[in-house]
Amino acid sequence: MSSPPEKIVNRKLVQKASSNGEVRCFEIYNDHYIRAQKTNLLGERSYTLKINMLQPWPVHQRSFSWRWMMSLVYFSIALLVYTGFMFFHPDGQMLQRLLPFVIVLLLLTLGSLLMFIYRSPNVMEFRSRYGNCALLHILHNKPNKKECRKFTDELKTRVLLASQDVNLDKIKMLEFERRELTRLFEEGMIEKENYDAAIERIDRITI
Repeated sequence: MSSPPEKIVNRKLVQKASSNGEVRCFEIYNDHYIRAQKTNLLGERSYTLKINMLQPWPVHQRSFSWRWMMSLVYFSIALLVYTGFMFFHPDGQMLQRLLPFVIVLLLLTLGSLLMFIYRSPNVMEFRSRYGNCALLHILHNKPNKKECRKFTDELKTRVLLASQDVNLDKIKMLEFERRELTRLFEEGMIEKENYDAAIERIDRITI
Protein backbone atom coordinates (compact mmCIF):
# COMPACT_ATOMS: atom_id res chain seq x y z
CA MET A 1 0.00 0.00 0.00
CA SER A 2 1.52 3.33 -1.11
CA SER A 3 1.91 6.11 1.43
CA PRO A 4 0.11 9.45 0.88
CA PRO A 5 2.13 12.07 -1.00
CA GLU A 6 4.20 14.50 1.03
CA LYS A 7 2.44 17.79 1.74
CA ILE A 8 4.23 20.66 0.02
CA VAL A 9 2.90 24.11 0.94
CA ASN A 10 2.99 26.47 -2.06
CA ARG A 11 1.78 29.60 -0.25
CA LYS A 12 0.32 30.41 3.15
CA LEU A 13 -1.73 33.34 4.43
CA VAL A 14 -2.45 34.00 8.12
CA GLN A 15 -5.02 36.63 9.01
CA LYS A 16 -6.18 37.99 12.35
CA ALA A 17 -9.33 40.04 12.88
CA SER A 18 -8.51 42.69 15.48
CA SER A 19 -12.21 43.20 16.26
CA ASN A 20 -12.87 39.71 17.63
CA GLY A 21 -9.45 38.04 17.77
CA GLU A 22 -10.40 35.45 15.14
CA VAL A 23 -7.50 33.88 13.23
CA ARG A 24 -7.88 32.55 9.68
CA CYS A 25 -5.17 30.50 7.99
CA PHE A 26 -5.16 29.46 4.34
CA GLU A 27 -2.66 27.05 2.75
CA ILE A 28 -2.29 26.25 -0.93
CA TYR A 29 -0.49 22.92 -1.08
CA ASN A 30 0.53 20.27 -3.61
CA ASP A 31 -0.53 22.68 -6.38
CA HIS A 32 -4.14 21.47 -6.38
CA TYR A 33 -5.51 21.85 -2.85
CA ILE A 34 -6.31 24.58 -0.38
CA ARG A 35 -6.86 24.18 3.35
CA ALA A 36 -8.84 26.76 5.32
CA GLN A 37 -8.66 26.95 9.10
CA LYS A 38 -10.55 29.27 11.43
CA THR A 39 -9.82 29.72 15.13
CA ASN A 40 -12.05 31.78 17.44
CA LEU A 41 -13.71 31.68 20.85
CA LEU A 42 -15.82 28.70 19.73
CA GLY A 43 -12.76 26.60 18.90
CA GLU A 44 -10.96 25.56 15.74
CA ARG A 45 -12.48 24.39 12.46
CA SER A 46 -10.81 23.45 9.19
CA TYR A 47 -11.60 21.95 5.80
CA THR A 48 -9.85 21.15 2.53
CA LEU A 49 -10.93 21.87 -1.04
CA LYS A 50 -9.69 20.93 -4.49
CA ILE A 51 -8.78 24.13 -6.28
CA ASN A 52 -10.42 23.12 -9.56
CA MET A 53 -13.91 23.40 -8.04
CA LEU A 54 -13.47 27.16 -7.48
CA GLN A 55 -14.24 30.09 -9.71
CA PRO A 56 -11.03 31.99 -10.50
CA TRP A 57 -12.41 35.46 -9.79
CA PRO A 58 -13.19 36.32 -6.15
CA VAL A 59 -16.12 38.51 -5.15
CA HIS A 60 -15.58 41.42 -2.76
CA GLN A 61 -18.33 41.07 -0.17
CA ARG A 62 -18.96 43.79 2.43
CA SER A 63 -22.15 42.87 4.24
CA PHE A 64 -23.94 44.46 7.17
CA SER A 65 -25.97 42.48 9.67
CA TRP A 66 -28.98 44.76 9.92
CA ARG A 67 -30.60 42.53 12.52
CA TRP A 68 -27.70 42.90 14.96
CA MET A 69 -27.38 46.58 14.12
CA MET A 70 -31.01 47.13 15.11
CA SER A 71 -30.40 45.17 18.32
CA LEU A 72 -27.37 47.34 19.03
CA VAL A 73 -29.37 50.54 18.49
CA TYR A 74 -32.27 49.29 20.62
CA PHE A 75 -30.13 48.25 23.61
CA SER A 76 -27.98 51.39 23.32
CA ILE A 77 -31.04 53.66 23.47
CA ALA A 78 -32.47 51.69 26.40
CA LEU A 79 -29.12 51.92 28.21
CA LEU A 80 -28.96 55.68 27.66
CA VAL A 81 -32.52 56.13 28.93
CA TYR A 82 -31.89 54.15 32.12
CA THR A 83 -28.52 55.84 32.69
CA GLY A 84 -30.01 59.28 32.14
CA PHE A 85 -32.86 58.55 34.52
CA MET A 86 -30.43 57.43 37.22
CA PHE A 87 -28.29 60.53 36.67
CA PHE A 88 -31.19 62.97 37.00
CA HIS A 89 -32.87 61.04 39.84
CA PRO A 90 -30.01 60.15 42.22
CA ASP A 91 -32.21 58.35 44.73
CA GLY A 92 -30.41 55.58 46.64
CA GLN A 93 -33.25 53.05 46.58
CA MET A 94 -34.04 53.78 42.93
CA LEU A 95 -30.39 53.36 41.97
CA GLN A 96 -30.27 50.04 43.76
CA ARG A 97 -33.31 48.82 41.85
CA LEU A 98 -32.21 50.05 38.44
CA LEU A 99 -28.54 49.09 38.62
CA PRO A 100 -29.11 45.38 37.69
CA PHE A 101 -31.13 46.46 34.63
CA VAL A 102 -28.36 48.85 33.58
CA ILE A 103 -25.73 46.11 33.91
CA VAL A 104 -27.84 43.69 31.85
CA LEU A 105 -28.45 46.33 29.17
CA LEU A 106 -24.73 47.11 29.08
CA LEU A 107 -23.88 43.44 28.54
CA LEU A 108 -26.55 43.11 25.85
CA THR A 109 -25.22 46.22 24.11
CA LEU A 110 -21.66 44.88 24.10
CA GLY A 111 -22.87 41.46 22.94
CA SER A 112 -24.84 43.03 20.09
CA LEU A 113 -21.80 45.07 19.08
CA LEU A 114 -19.58 41.98 18.96
CA MET A 115 -22.18 40.01 16.98
CA PHE A 116 -22.63 42.91 14.55
CA ILE A 117 -18.86 42.99 13.93
CA TYR A 118 -18.71 39.19 13.63
CA ARG A 119 -21.68 39.02 11.24
CA SER A 120 -20.55 41.93 9.06
CA PRO A 121 -17.25 40.77 7.56
CA ASN A 122 -15.30 42.54 4.84
CA VAL A 123 -14.08 39.59 2.78
CA MET A 124 -13.01 38.31 -0.62
CA GLU A 125 -15.14 35.26 -1.44
CA PHE A 126 -14.04 32.43 -3.72
CA ARG A 127 -17.13 30.55 -4.85
CA SER A 128 -17.79 27.12 -6.29
CA ARG A 129 -17.62 26.83 -10.07
CA TYR A 130 -21.19 25.76 -10.82
CA GLY A 131 -23.20 26.22 -7.63
CA ASN A 132 -21.81 29.72 -6.96
CA CYS A 133 -21.58 28.85 -3.26
CA ALA A 134 -19.09 30.88 -1.19
CA LEU A 135 -16.41 28.44 0.02
CA LEU A 136 -13.47 30.67 1.01
CA HIS A 137 -13.83 33.88 2.99
CA ILE A 138 -10.52 35.76 2.92
CA LEU A 139 -10.42 38.91 5.05
CA HIS A 140 -9.90 41.97 2.87
CA ASN A 141 -6.32 43.34 2.98
CA LYS A 142 -5.29 41.29 6.04
CA PRO A 143 -2.61 41.15 7.40
CA ASN A 144 -1.79 43.84 4.84
CA LYS A 145 -2.76 44.69 1.28
CA LYS A 146 0.45 43.31 -0.26
CA GLU A 147 0.35 39.87 1.40
CA CYS A 148 -3.37 39.45 0.77
CA ARG A 149 -2.98 40.44 -2.88
CA LYS A 150 -0.09 38.01 -3.41
CA PHE A 151 -2.10 35.12 -1.98
CA THR A 152 -5.33 35.84 -3.90
CA ASP A 153 -3.41 36.40 -7.16
CA GLU A 154 -1.61 33.06 -6.80
CA LEU A 155 -4.84 31.30 -5.92
CA LYS A 156 -6.54 32.78 -9.00
CA THR A 157 -3.64 31.65 -11.19
CA ARG A 158 -3.70 28.12 -9.78
CA VAL A 159 -7.48 27.88 -10.19
CA LEU A 160 -7.12 28.82 -13.86
CA LEU A 161 -4.31 26.29 -14.37
CA ALA A 162 -6.21 23.56 -12.53
CA SER A 163 -9.32 24.14 -14.61
CA GLN A 164 -7.25 23.69 -17.79
CA ASP A 165 -5.84 20.40 -16.52
CA VAL A 166 -9.21 18.86 -15.69
CA ASN A 167 -9.75 15.63 -17.60
CA LEU A 168 -13.27 14.95 -16.32
CA ASP A 169 -16.26 15.95 -18.38
CA LYS A 170 -18.76 18.53 -17.18
CA ILE A 171 -21.26 15.98 -15.82
CA LYS A 172 -18.61 14.37 -13.63
CA MET A 173 -17.44 17.78 -12.44
CA LEU A 174 -21.02 18.67 -11.48
CA GLU A 175 -21.34 15.39 -9.57
CA PHE A 176 -18.01 16.04 -7.84
CA GLU A 177 -19.02 19.56 -6.80
CA ARG A 178 -22.36 18.30 -5.53
CA ARG A 179 -20.63 15.67 -3.36
CA GLU A 180 -18.13 18.20 -2.03
CA LEU A 181 -20.83 20.74 -1.17
CA THR A 182 -22.80 18.03 0.61
CA ARG A 183 -19.70 17.06 2.59
CA LEU A 184 -19.06 20.66 3.61
CA PHE A 185 -22.70 21.17 4.55
CA GLU A 186 -22.70 18.05 6.73
CA GLU A 187 -19.49 19.29 8.39
CA GLY A 188 -21.21 22.59 9.19
CA MET A 189 -19.05 24.69 6.86
CA ILE A 190 -21.93 25.87 4.66
CA GLU A 191 -25.24 27.29 5.84
CA LYS A 192 -28.37 25.45 4.71
CA GLU A 193 -29.73 28.38 2.73
CA ASN A 194 -26.53 28.69 0.67
CA TYR A 195 -26.25 24.92 0.25
CA ASP A 196 -29.84 24.55 -1.01
CA ALA A 197 -29.38 27.41 -3.50
CA ALA A 198 -26.12 25.90 -4.82
CA ILE A 199 -27.61 22.42 -5.24
CA GLU A 200 -30.58 23.93 -7.06
CA ARG A 201 -28.23 25.68 -9.51
CA ILE A 202 -26.28 22.46 -10.11
CA ASP A 203 -29.51 20.51 -10.70
CA ARG A 204 -30.66 23.09 -13.26
CA ILE A 205 -27.36 22.80 -15.16
CA THR A 206 -27.51 18.98 -15.03
CA ILE A 207 -31.00 18.91 -16.49
